[in-house]
Amino acid sequence: MSTRDIAYSIFNRLSEEQLKGFIALFRDMYPISDEDQQRRDTAFEKLQALRRSVPDFDEEKELAEYRSQRYGI
Repeated sequence: MSTRDIAYSIFNRLSEEQLKGFIALFRDMYPISDEDQQRRDTAFEKLQALRRSVPDFDEEKELAEYRSQRYGI
């Protein structure tokens, strides 16, 4: 069994609260560097730039139009 398999089996046995505690401990041991945070912030800004509002969607109207075009109903 590989080290990853052992770690995976341990994680599967942890409760949600225990897992949160482990993550908190792990962050103290291996904090996120400023460079990583900058990369994350840049990626988030790119995602925000892609965000756009979606117009209201009337499923019944769209379905009726599609049926009309496709089947001539």
